[in-house]
Amino acid sequence: MDDTVYKISIAGFLHDIGKFAERADMPVSKEYLNNNAGLYQPYYKTQNRYTHKHAVYTAAFIEENEKYLPPQFNKANWGLGDSFINLAAMHHKPESPLQWIIAIADRVSSGFDRQKFEDYNLEIKVKDYTKTRLIPLLEGISLEENSRDDSLDAYKFRYQLKELTPDSIFPSDLSEYRIFNRDDAKREYSTLFNEFINALERLWHKENIPLWFEHFENLFMIYASHIPSATVGLVVPDISLFDHAKTTASFASALYVYHSANGSLDKVDSIKSYDDKKFLLVNGDFYGIQDFIFTSGGSTGKSSAKLLRGRSFSVSLITELAADMLCREIGLPSSSIILNAAGKFTLISPNTKAAKEAIQKASITMNEWLINNFYGQSSIGISYIEASCNDFVTGNFPSLWEKLQDAMGTKKYTKFDLSKVGGSVKDYLGSFNNTLNHPLCPFCGKRPPHKDAIVELGSNEKEYACKICKDHIYMGEHLVKNEKIAIATSGADIRGEKLLEPLFGTYQISFDVEGKLGGMSKSGDLLKYWDISIKKDGRLSKEIATKFINGYVPKYTDEDNYDDRLLAGKKRNETKLELVESIKEGSPKTFLHIAKKSLHYTDKPDKFRGIEALCVLKADVDNLGLIFSFGIRQERQTLSRIANLSRQLNNFFTVYVPHLLSTDDRFKDIYTVFAGGDDLFLIGPWNRIIEFSAVLKEKFEKYVCKNKDVTLSAGISIHKPSEPVMMLSENAENALSESKASGKNRITIFHETATWDEFDNLKKIKENIEHWFDNGVINNAMLFRLNELIGMAKQEKEIQRAKYSIHIEDMECLKWRARLKYSVVRNIGKRLKNEQKERAIEEVLTTMKWLDEYAGGMKIPLWQILYNNR
Repeated sequence: MDDTVYKISIAGFLHDIGKFAERADMPVSKEYLNNNAGLYQPYYKTQNRYTHKHAVYTAAFIEENEKYLPPQFNKANWGLGDSFINLAAMHHKPESPLQWIIAIADRVSSGFDRQKFEDYNLEIKVKDYTKTRLIPLLEGISLEENSRDDSLDAYKFRYQLKELTPDSIFPSDLSEYRIFNRDDAKREYSTLFNEFINALERLWHKENIPLWFEHFENLFMIYASHIPSATVGLVVPDISLFDHAKTTASFASALYVYHSANGSLDKVDSIKSYDDKKFLLVNGDFYGIQDFIFTSGGSTGKSSAKLLRGRSFSVSLITELAADMLCREIGLPSSSIILNAAGKFTLISPNTKAAKEAIQKASITMNEWLINNFYGQSSIGISYIEASCNDFVTGNFPSLWEKLQDAMGTKKYTKFDLSKVGGSVKDYLGSFNNTLNHPLCPFCGKRPPHKDAIVELGSNEKEYACKICKDHIYMGEHLVKNEKIAIATSGADIRGEKLLEPLFGTYQISFDVEGKLGGMSKSGDLLKYWDISIKKDGRLSKEIATKFINGYVPKYTDEDNYDDRLLAGKKRNETKLELVESIKEGSPKTFLHIAKKSLHYTDKPDKFRGIEALCVLKADVDNLGLIFSFGIRQERQTLSRIANLSRQLNNFFTVYVPHLLSTDDRFKDIYTVFAGGDDLFLIGPWNRIIEFSAVLKEKFEKYVCKNKDVTLSAGISIHKPSEPVMMLSENAENALSESKASGKNRITIFHETATWDEFDNLKKIKENIEHWFDNGVINNAMLFRLNELIGMAKQEKEIQRAKYSIHIEDMECLKWRARLKYSVVRNIGKRLKNEQKERAIEEVLTTMKWLDEYAGGMKIPLWQILYNNR
């Protein structure tokens, strides 16, 4: 790749780092500031002052931290044109063509047209701007016409000025977090900045610019995600310094490649033009994710958890690498990828003939690999639209974004060129090896097994799998043992275990290359090196890039060796022995073990209450398309805001939820199948999942600042641990669909749908009934009788809503109140006497108005009690 592309991109990324340094009072001599003010800062005669002091601080940051940055930054022969320091710091006073590329990228990233930028460049001063804190975009989302005012007073939440962690991503109410004086504000910036510099010193791979840049981007995300990009002038500080840096770098890279290809790199007027269609806004979409993860047709057997984990991880991995392949083919750094979550990505490309050909080539390579290995079950749709600088300007961007969505929608119906790939799969029958013990891969039931794809099942058992399933099992096994993953070229010297089928035929994966990192980095074989973990204390990796693509997996601990629930039930002795033998500290728990965790201890050591079952939770954000298209007022929509909003939503599911599961003992047996973008798929003990769903709603509500226009819907289904994963997925998806169809912002469980407020009330009802049961007020017979009455009350509600004629036999349900009174008098307080019994009967009859209010919804608390006490 052209060195100048990286030079331009990194300069664009660093252009505003002086804001961080200035607000933190980075030590810079007055002599340096005075001597360089005329070089980097605009001067306004009418105001008799220099503006944008942060530009000098950008230069000072690069000089002061030279030893922590790649040595190429200070080499005269690295890339074309200006020195790196001038490219980064001259964006408010550009002189050369390359400096103008950074300056235009900065303006377009902010959504400024020429006049708005001039107004901004005057830098209307705000007193004590260091006290301004980042406003959550999620608080300002509105799907109604009465959008929030563009004033700080209209917002009641702020992000604390801290590094990104599972805790710090939650905004704070101003009553809890308010900076009252300038010294405290400076001190917060100074602390954060010093931590950033200390981490910068330890950043890996300075010898490899592409690798180092990806690590640096990650480091800046950790420290700058809660820093407002703009705190002066007529702006609302709701875009982070990180997101502005990233979009600026993306625009700068595309502008450089465009003008270089068009021979206009020396024409400043052409670079400054807002009218030419210089960009391609490129979108990628992974189609068939559900089928990819929950493929049916095979018997996954003892490797089901590993296989599911590997498939889920592969979705995120394939999406990441599809975006990376596009960037490499076009000749762009990975920083050009603006959005990447939930199987979708968006990047900014130059609008050149070569770029369009590269997109076509990459698309063909990806989909041919998917066709050959998944037979059309999954594909990656690549669509793009042309755009000018004017299209990204505030007020114009919504129309551009709508065009991209339309292009994506059109692509969905033309996933493959059927003239090339239609018909039967070529050489499919000839690819089978009849000497192996299964004619089809026993794990997917689709592909032929391979002699090298041996899967060890334990107890000297093994199976021959297809290459893809073997790779998924390999990844699923190592994800829980390793925190780091290396992405290398397919021909890299990896002597340990690796993929049998490199992704797209290009990317090789390894979890064990630490001893070879230096050589692979220098040779260019090491393409990426990621940390996929979140530490128990919430810390993220700062030495290499962090990728939030690995959810939480319950692992065995020593205490599992003493958990008698694992031997409960009427399982065969062989099954019980397998359960015990599979307990290896640090290894992932099986679904059968997880189901056992739903049992309750009793006074007798070998007796347990409840049913052993799995519960599946699927949840996603309501009205996501509307939120992105209309949630931000149209005149304020910019690409930076869309990127910021996407990342904030993604952080809840990929950063907070897995960390919550790993640190809260109540939920430590819940398994993340998929978490990212705006949705969630979890498997766990049935009662823990139901308990977790209430916490999920509470935390999400807090995360979005209690915004009524940003809500969550969920669906829950309960299963035996032996049921096929595909069935688990389908039933949970149906439950989620019921929640959506009933009005959204709801949860469905036991085929009953309730609003979240109703669900909270039903939880209290459950606690009330449990109290009666534990104290002998009601018995099992009454609980089962109540279950019958719930059905009658539900039928009555349906009759009341019905617009058709009612048959006489339907009227039977109207007797439920009389039957309730009869059952209460007959069954309540059998162990109580006289006045105690009368009070108990009166209490139950009075509070049983719940049936009138919730009808079928009463199954939600009642069935939990019945299942827990079976």
